[in-house]
Amino acid sequence: MARRSELKGIANSLNGSFISRNNDFDGYWSIGLLKLFAIERGFTSVGVSLPLQQPDTNFSLINDIAQRYTVILADLLRKQHLPNSWVSNVSITVDFFAIVAGSQLSTYPASGTPFKCLCQIIDDNGWLYTSISYGRCKPHSAVRELRSSRRMTR
Repeated sequence: MARRSELKGIANSLNGSFISRNNDFDGYWSIGLLKLFAIERGFTSVGVSLPLQQPDTNFSLINDIAQRYTVILADLLRKQHLPNSWVSNVSITVDFFAIVAGSQLSTYPASGTPFKCLCQIIDDNGWLYTSISYGRCKPHSAVRELRSSRRMTR
């Protein structure tokens, strides 16, 4: 029998996938691209809501992430035999200026500055399921980074 508490595991899965190096856009790590996006616009954080409410025609990275993670969310719900109607809101927010305790990060400061990724799922009863992950990243640089060979051609 399906239980709403399984939404906590789905939040953890979405968050783990989101900060993974396998989360790329056009062959480059999405977190680095999001950091560059935030820096260029003076933002401290970037958030994505699932499903995407209003497509942003100016920046395809946000649209691509929202579309891919909407599919991933639907797949996770299906695998856990949870009805879509139990989920009323899902958001993923990456804070690039988060205060992070040293014990929550890798000890490789050369890999960039700390970030915090927060995934929140609100169910149809108003309960909140949260997952928080920490990491390090640098802003995207095509000069410094190698493009993934598995990138999709557009």
